[in-house]
Amino acid sequence: MISYLKGVIKSVSRNEIILDVNGVGYSVFVTKKILETNPSAGNDFEVLTYLDVKENSMMLFGFGDDREREIFKMLINVNGISAKTANTILMHATFEEIISIITDRQGVAGVKIPGIGPKKIELISVALKDKIYKISEGTFAGQEPGFTVSGGSAEQSRLEALTALMTLGYQRSEAEKIIREILKANPQENLTTEDLIKKSLNYISGV
Repeated sequence: MISYLKGVIKSVSRNEIILDVNGVGYSVFVTKKILETNPSAGNDFEVLTYLDVKENSMMLFGFGDDREREIFKMLINVNGISAKTANTILMHATFEEIISIITDRQGVAGVKIPGIGPKKIELISVALKDKIYKISEGTFAGQEPGFTVSGGSAEQSRLEALTALMTLGYQRSEAEKIIREILKANPQENLTTEDLIKKSLNYISGV
């Protein structure tokens, strides 16, 4: 698996760059976030990647950060969403907008994605909403040493929600900041893990 590339840009097209890595040219399909950095030929460039392997082809997709790559992986696990379709989504929507698509379709009326109509939006939302809300299940026990639960259910909910955000690609410091903001905004509520995750996703998507 090719998970990272660093080299010199040879050319840039509408949604693709050719990256020269030690004399080997890699074609990488990129996202809106990457293109907004205005990559240009001759510049040094490094990118997180995902290699999509099919029976008759291999395609490399590039991402601006871990969050984009994780949401891409989730999208391609939706029935009917190919890697090309997932890339199209990321070409026209930010990570935050995709979270909005999943959690609150009404909040993204202004997001136009070619080939992605209401039925496909519905499919993505139905397939991924519960998965995102419950994303910490099965991952909490696998965190790094020292990442343990203490102090009762409130602390457990906080740490499990933190794990969920980290699984989505957020750095721990970013995830902790989001959780702090949610707890600060809801001081009187006894929030469950699912409550914290839902409110965190709403916070991320600006709902």
